[in-house]
Amino acid sequence: MKKSKYDEIEIPQELSSVVYDAIETGLKSKPKKYNIINRVGLIAAGLIAIFIIPLNLNQAYAETLSQIPIIGDLSKLFTFREYQFEDEIQYVDVKIPQFSNEGKTDLEKRVNEEIVKTINEEVENSKQRAKEYYDAFIETGGKPEEFMKREIEVNYEIKCVSDKYVSFIINKWETWANAYCQQYFYNLDMETGRELTLKDLLGNDYKEIVMKSINNTIENWSEEQKFYLFDEVNIEDLINENTKFYLNDQKQVVIVFGKYEIAAGAAGIIEFPITNEE
Repeated sequence: MKKSKYDEIEIPQELSSVVYDAIETGLKSKPKKYNIINRVGLIAAGLIAIFIIPLNLNQAYAETLSQIPIIGDLSKLFTFREYQFEDEIQYVDVKIPQFSNEGKTDLEKRVNEEIVKTINEEVENSKQRAKEYYDAFIETGGKPEEFMKREIEVNYEIKCVSDKYVSFIINKWETWANAYCQQYFYNLDMETGRELTLKDLLGNDYKEIVMKSINNTIENWSEEQKFYLFDEVNIEDLINENTKFYLNDQKQVVIVFGKYEIAAGAAGIIEFPITNEE
């Protein structure tokens, strides 16, 4: 698929209103029964809540859990500040993770300050966009009670926690008639306090290693998966020290390309677990 042709696709003017109506209809309709996936999800959420809620409210509880294998690892990061905000324009739901590394207060301070700064900036930018949408809606004849609030959500995903590494992602979702996601990746060396790079994890030949693994993965894709890739985008040009990645629970590097970065939007966010055969 050619990226230039994809970018030139003309979006019908009525598309936003159609999506807007569809979202509104979806929000009003509630399924009568949960399927098995939803039930499993609720159970998992409940189990997490059993540990996380007390962990964030009770320091003694957190210290006790830190002595338990696995749960102790999670407690290094599962302390967060949470807040919600709502007005006639937007609904904001934010969870800010707090990195904890016993004995390395400088590292804790630097990482936590960066996290808070990044999240606050993103939330403020989203609020400003929501205000601009609202003003434009009113100026074009819309009624305040008919405006669909913009939803702004910030949360995080813990990918890997060990005595040596901590890897997590902060996600910011912004939803109205479309959905927009911004991701921030944190990969920390617990021994040195440094931000990990691909070179640190894969060596000087990291670019060749990454490209060999990605090419092998794409070769095994179906024709439908390959169809969405942009013909004129050279993935190798995107592999450098700033390439986004995280470590999974097996401490394996996973390269991440955002929506529209190497493929059409229908492909979504694309991830490549990297296998180093050497």
